[in-house]
Parts: sequence; structure tokens; C-alpha cells
Amino acid sequence: MATKVSTKKSTTTISPSVYHEATVDLSIRLMSPGVKPADALKTAHGLVKHKCDYGTLLYETPKAEPPDWANFLEASAPGLKAKLSGQHSSAVLLIEAGPIGANRLFAICFGQGHHAIETDRMERQFGLRVVLNSVARDKLRGLDSASLDSTVIQRRTQASRESDLLEFGLDTNRDLLRLASGKPSDVALAKAMSGKDALQVRKKMAISSLPQFCGELLTLYTATEYEKDFKFIDQVKPVHRGALLDTLDAQLFAELAGLVAGKASDLHLAVPDFLGPDQVPELCYYGSNLPHKKERFNALVIEDYIQELTGSFAKNKDIADIRTHEVRAMSADPSKPFGSMKVYDCFVYETIHSHTTYVLFDGQWFGVSDDYYKEVEQSYLDVLKPAFLLSSTAKNERALIDDLCDPSYPDLLCMDQTKVSPTGAKGSNMEPCDFFSKQQQLIHLKDSATSAPLSHLWNQGLVSAQSFRLDKKFRKDARKEAGRRETKHARSGFVALLPKVASINPSDYTIVYGILKKKHARTKKLNIPFFSKVALRGIVEQLTMMGYKTELHLIEKC
Repeated sequence: MATKVSTKKSTTTISPSVYHEATVDLSIRLMSPGVKPADALKTAHGLVKHKCDYGTLLYETPKAEPPDWANFLEASAPGLKAKLSGQHSSAVLLIEAGPIGANRLFAICFGQGHHAIETDRMERQFGLRVVLNSVARDKLRGLDSASLDSTVIQRRTQASRESDLLEFGLDTNRDLLRLASGKPSDVALAKAMSGKDALQVRKKMAISSLPQFCGELLTLYTATEYEKDFKFIDQVKPVHRGALLDTLDAQLFAELAGLVAGKASDLHLAVPDFLGPDQVPELCYYGSNLPHKKERFNALVIEDYIQELTGSFAKNKDIADIRTHEVRAMSADPSKPFGSMKVYDCFVYETIHSHTTYVLFDGQWFGVSDDYYKEVEQSYLDVLKPAFLLSSTAKNERALIDDLCDPSYPDLLCMDQTKVSPTGAKGSNMEPCDFFSKQQQLIHLKDSATSAPLSHLWNQGLVSAQSFRLDKKFRKDARKEAGRRETKHARSGFVALLPKVASINPSDYTIVYGILKKKHARTKKLNIPFFSKVALRGIVEQLTMMGYKTELHLIEKC
């Protein structure tokens, strides 16, 4: 059934035959409900109106200027700059389309026109949803994704021909799908399309068909066909600029105010990944309304940051002031540059708003579906076991390892800093584990206040387990190193318990992730960030498929 559309009436009647069909590449954005043409563009957009038979057309043709690289060539090629010029024209066509009484505003951008769009007033994931409702899972040509962890890894995967979703290696339990491209099932809709927030389409059409086409896209945007194969995109949704983000940031600011006032909170800081594993950092905080005299700290913890805030917190009007704050890793060598990161990017905070859980992680707010949150939490609880060491006064991972080497722990063999290289990776010097126990546990340890995110710990355990499972040489060398450590630490009986050189039965072994961390201030519980749980879930699945058991041990840092 044809979609009824509402369009702005032209002052003249023009026969559709006047408009010839042509193959065009269109970049289309859907504005938020209630947005009118006067509100769709940035205040200083610089575009001027031009009469058009459909919608509101605005354009700009900037003055031709030599390209930036002309100055570089001019030095050895005098006179070339005067012969070079270029310009980037822009246009935006604003069209209202859709069912009568429920039409929406579309922005079709040409050239550099997209820079004029007020992004706070456009519908996020419009293009992605249209593509997923139009392209079958076996007709995909490309996917962009980002991993959900403290270190966000973005990936672009493109296929040389139409391919199935499984061929792109997307981890639907861990990866955030950001863009999809492919060939629509309805060949009349478009020749090809790609979508993120904007929708890019290649289509043969006349401009007179544009309002109807936009109406069709609106119908596709609200459809639920994607749920058959792409339902996972609803698990976690990034929150972009707008009223919701303002509300969540206001809650964050209130939480900081509460901490300054001495109230308990589970807001904490995730350590940025800018330090080497062997560095002992000195951290300082910089930004508006922070002390000019810098105190240096040896770890990134919320208590130290609040100490810096307390003296002049009242001067901070809102979260915009907090966003100026940086944490810098200072070096004793003035010739070496410091590492820095926005404090806002280090906040880890979970809150509930309008019955939805929101997580602030790596400088981005995410809305988490209730079902997905429960699934992740349950998978976390399934591997969380009573720790082999309930608590420790160790200040860091190095001190904890030294403590566990004491004769009072006869069932543990220290394998820290052993040098074992898998076949074909000479010099990689990988540790099989930090400790091997007589319960046949391969224990990997981490202080949650050190520089690397927890995903590094998860991957260390996974790579070690894979090497034990697949590599005869690795098993042989690990047993040799264990023999040396037995002599060094006056231990016995461990080598015989390690995987045999000839083969391994993974079900005999447990991969243990031990994390040294403080209890949360408000809940008085040991916990890890939500997206670290997401990453762990994927790792546990891989270890389980190899036949290993997996446990997470949280060691209270006293």
C-alpha cells in the first residue's frame, strides 16, 4: 500500500514529467519529532535559501581558494599556488514527509551540507535501522563496530561480495554495531545503502519522487523486521546529545557534589591506558577550579580527585566545568612527555532513570536494556567464586605477588615473569600465569588501580589457555620454568600437575582471574564495571568451548 505523504505546496503546478530520473547518491537524515525547518540547522550555518519546488533548499558556494598543500609545493615550484584553486559547495534540502498528521522533517545533504545540521535535533541510528530493516542478513557488504570495554576498539569490516552476518566475526554479546551496508531485498528501494545516523543511498529517481521516498524510509525506520536477525542492537544504545544526556550528566554532577559533601557513592574512576606496565606514576589533576599548587598521587582513585575538588567545588556551575579536568601522568624526567586523559572519560557510574539502567563508561553514556543487563549480571555471578585470598594489605599487584611467595602459601607456585614463548613467536616471553596452584588453577592477578583495563587481564588468561591447549612446545617450556621455580621457592609437586607435554585435558584446569580492589563506598561490596563484565562474558564463553573452567576471585584491598 502506498504511503501517504504531506509536502509543502509549490506556488506553481509542475508536471512530474518535467523531472527526469537520474542515478544519485543521497545522504539523508531524519530530524527529531517536532523539529521544523527553522530549527534543523545550526545558528550560524551560513547557507542561503533558494527557490525550490520541493521543501526548503539552502546552499552555499564558498570562494575558491588554493588547497592547504599548495604552500608546501610553492617553495620549490614558484607560481603553482596561483594556478590551483578548489571549492566545496554545500546544500541542504529540508522536506516534510510521512503519513498525514504524523509527518517528519528530513534533511537531504549535498557536498558539505551535513556540517550545517544541528545534530542534537536529529534521530540517532536512523540510517542503521533503515538498513537493517531493508537488507537481509546474507546481503551485507560492510559493518562498523566498537567493542564495549574501557579501551574502545573500533573495527570496519568490508566484504568483497554480499555476505552473511556470521562471516563478519561480530561478537553480538560484546560489540556495538554502529554502521551497516548492503543491498536491499527490495531492488526498487535502492541499488545500495549504508546507514549509521545518516542513511546513504544510491538510487535512480527524479526529485519529484523524493517526498514519497522519504515517507517509505520513515516506515522502514519504525519497522521491526530487524528484530529477526539484528535484535542485539537494542541491548546497548549510546546516548547522544540532547535532553536525556543533560539529565544523566546532571545526576553525575549531583553525585560529585554528594562526594564532596562526604556522602558515600559508587562513582569511581577507571584507570586510563596511558602508562607502561612497569611505571610507578605520579598523577596530577588540571582544569578549571582545581588547585594551582599540584599535589601528586600514585594511583587514580576517586578519593584523591574529590580531595582536589573540595576546596572550590562551588565554583563549578555544572558538568561542563568538570569536562575541562584532566589527569596527567607526570614523569620524573622533564624531557619525557606526560600522558593525559580527560577525567570525565575515566568516570565509571551506573544509574537508573525512568526504569532504564544507564552506564557511563569511557566518556560515553549507554542505555542498557533490562533483559541484557540481567543476562550479563547472571553470567558474572556464575563465575564469581569465593577468592583463594579473601583480603590483602598489599598496595599493588607487585606487593601482592611478593606476599603470595611467602612459605605460608605452600599450595601456590609463583610463575610471574617466567619467559615462555609459543611456537613461532620466539621472544614473546609470555607468562603462563602469575601463580599455579595444587588445585590445578592457573591464576592471573591484577590490581584494579593499575594502568591497564581489565580486558588486558581477560586476554592474558585467554591467550595462555589457548597456548596450553594447542602448543606442545609451550607446555614443555612451561614445565621447565615450573621446575626452576620449585627450586627457587623451595616448593615441590607442581610440575607433575601441569599439562603433560604430549597432551592436555582442559577440564582438569581452572582459569582464575584474581582482582585486587577496594569495596565500593556506598554498597560496601566488591564489584567490577558493567562493560568489564560484558568483556569477561565473551572470554568465558571461549574458555568454556576449549574445555576449561573459569572463576573470578575478588580480593579485598584493605
